[in-house]
Order: sequence, then C-alpha cells, then structure tokens
Amino acid sequence: MANITKKKACGCACGAAKEALLTPADAIMAVAILAVSSDGKLDKSEIYDLENVLIMNPLFKEVEDAGGYLSCIASAIANKGRGTVLKKAASLLSQSLRETAYAWAVHVAASDRKVVGAEHKFLSELRKELKIHGVLAGKINAVVPMLYRTK
Repeated sequence: MANITKKKACGCACGAAKEALLTPADAIMAVAILAVSSDGKLDKSEIYDLENVLIMNPLFKEVEDAGGYLSCIASAIANKGRGTVLKKAASLLSQSLRETAYAWAVHVAASDRKVVGAEHKFLSELRKELKIHGVLAGKINAVVPMLYRTK
C-alpha cells in the first residue's frame, strides 16, 4: 500500500527513479524528451515546453511534480538507446496516441524556433517507428512552426 501512496505523491508510475516506461503518458514524455535532446543540446525554452506538455495534455493530470516526473522519465530512458526507447514507447501507445506523441515531439523540437538536421533525422525515425502516415506527419510538421511565429 505504501508504494501506491508513493506513486501518487511523485506523480509518476514509480514514486522514484524509473527503470522502465510503464504507461502511455510515460511513453509520450519519453518521446518528447528524446525530441528535445536529439540535437545534442537543451535550452530553457525546450525544458519549458516539456513542462507545458504536462500541463496541456490530460494524460498527465495525475502528475503533481513536473520536475520530478521529467527526472523519472529521463532516468527510465537513460543509456537505453534511442531505438530501444522508441520501440517501447510505440508498444505502449494506441495509434491515436502515437499521433499525439509525434505531434508533441515536433512541438518541443521546434520550441527554439529552428529544427536542425539531427532533429529532422529523429523525427523521421520517430515517424517510422510510430507508423505515422507521411501525409499526416507533413501536416503536423507544417502547422507546428506556425505556433511559434512572431511576425
């Protein structure tokens, strides 16, 4: 019973550093973390956007501590290899949530107002692993940058 209480207090499925992704929410956040880190650097706007994923998506309504949850997911995917993490994430997601995961990945990758080659490569790999139709991916890739326009 204590373990269940810990889970709720932490806001994630484990209550402590994770060893594995366990839920669709975990899978979507893991994909988002991989997306923002795919260019080899992480800036404040990308961290802010990861927190916004938590706030905006109802899958994360049980998360009470955004920083703790992000740390748990980062721990769960550390040193596992991108391909392994993407396969596990795909196995946890329905087709509609795969589309959601892809859209969030594009969103957070574009948060610094540029998507560089490494991020394009990641998004292409993600699209294939999640079996996102190319037409839908193209639409998402076109719309998300519109959200960041300043003029």
